[in-house]
Amino acid sequence: MNRILSLHLGLGKGLPKPQVEVLELVAGVGAKGDRHAGLDPNRAVLVAGLAAYEKAYKAGIDLPYGALGENLLLDLDPHTLPLGAKLRVGEALLELSQVCTVCKSLSQFDLRLPKLLYGGRGLYARVLEGGVVRVGDPVLVLIPTKG
Repeated sequence: MNRILSLHLGLGKGLPKPQVEVLELVAGVGAKGDRHAGLDPNRAVLVAGLAAYEKAYKAGIDLPYGALGENLLLDLDPHTLPLGAKLRVGEALLELSQVCTVCKSLSQFDLRLPKLLYGGRGLYARVLEGGVVRVGDPVLVLIPTKG
């Protein structure tokens, strides 16, 4: 069973985003209180996988969770899922909407990081159904069927 490993809420500027135990996700808005909430419903929350941190660590870059700007850190790699896949996390339902671009803000940790994680930093998701999510909550992957 896949799980939420860590949750983060960007209250101010900069990375890493501070760690929290609980997030309230709001449909069409994102993580309540996050600096990006309400700006773009297709980029409401950033979902990252442990694989991105492992890739950085193997390159000699030790990052604290939240350094990628994620709201949810999962023990699965979201990049292995197709866009449009839905994730049931805690009480909320998310839909993966687009690949997160790697921005220069990651350079503050290591100049190699933007290139290293290009295309693998995480995926943005829209919040289809709001609800509370907690560290340790199960993550159920729902793949859309073609037809």
